[in-house]
Amino acid sequence: MKMTKLIANALLLVVAVLWGSGFVATKFALDANVPAGFINFFRGLIFAFFIFLIFYKKICKMNLKEFKVGLVVGLLNFGGYITQTVGIKYTTPSNSAFITAAYVVIVPIIVWGIYRKKIEIKSWISIAFCLFGMAILTGVINKGLTINVGDIYSIICALFCAGCIVYLSYGAKDVDVSIVSFMMAMVQAIGGLIFCLVSERAQFVYIDWSAAIVPLLYMGIMCSFAAQTIQVLAQKHTSATSAALILMLEALFGSVFSIAFGFEVFTVKLLLGGILVMFSLVIMEIKLQPILTKTHSNLKG
Repeated sequence: MKMTKLIANALLLVVAVLWGSGFVATKFALDANVPAGFINFFRGLIFAFFIFLIFYKKICKMNLKEFKVGLVVGLLNFGGYITQTVGIKYTTPSNSAFITAAYVVIVPIIVWGIYRKKIEIKSWISIAFCLFGMAILTGVINKGLTINVGDIYSIICALFCAGCIVYLSYGAKDVDVSIVSFMMAMVQAIGGLIFCLVSERAQFVYIDWSAAIVPLLYMGIMCSFAAQTIQVLAQKHTSATSAALILMLEALFGSVFSIAFGFEVFTVKLLLGGILVMFSLVIMEIKLQPILTKTHSNLKG
C-alpha cells in the first residue's frame, strides 16, 4: 500500500494516542519512585533492543551519513524529553503542557527560516485555534501564565521538539527508518543513563519494582519502540506543520487517559479545548484554494 499524506497523518494520530497514554504510564512509574533519568534510560534500552532484534542486518550496515542523521535526531529527541522532565519539577503541569505546545508555532517558523517553505494563512489560523484550545485544556487561560525556571526549561523543550519534528520531515528523508529509530533509542538510553548516574543514584533504593516494571515496559515497547518508529516512518510523507499539530494531540489524549484511570475528572474545559484542537486539525487539512476558486466562480456566475 502506497504511503499517502492522509495515511501518514493517520499514523501520526496513532502516535499521539500512544504518547498520550504514556503520561499515565509515567505517572505510575513516578509514583513507584522511579527517577526521571532512569525512565528515559529504560525506555531507550527497550526501544533499542526491539529495533536491533528486528532490523539488525540494516543497522549493522549503517554508514557515516546515517549515523550523523540518527545522532542529530537522537540528541534533539532526548533534549526534549529531559528538559520537559526537569522543567515539570519546578512548574505546574498546566504551564509545562502549554509552553511545550508552543512547538506548533515554532515548527513553521523554522521551516520557513531554513527551507524557505512558505507559511500558508490557514496554517496560522489552525495554529491560533490549536493554541487557544490548549490554553483552555491546561487551565492557563483562567489562571494566567507565570514564568519561572521550570517554564524556561519548558521553552527549551519546545525548541528541541520543534527541531526534531522539522529535521525528521526534511533532514532525514533519505535515511532508513530502522536506523534513525535505533539511533534515537541509543541516544535516549545513554543520555538517560548519564543523567541518572550523575544526579539520581541516591533514589534507587526507594524504587518499588513490582509497581514500576509494567509501566516501564509499556513505555519502552509502546510509547518508544512502536510510537517513535511509526513517527519516523510517517513524517517522511507529510509536512512538518501538519505533523506538529497532530502530535500535539498527545496532551489531549493524555487528559482522556488520565480521566479513564482516575487521575482527573471530566470537565467542560476538556471538552471545549479538545473540540478547538480537533477543529484546528480540520482547518490544516482543508484545501482552501479549490474552495475559494469554486466560490469565486459561483459569485461570477
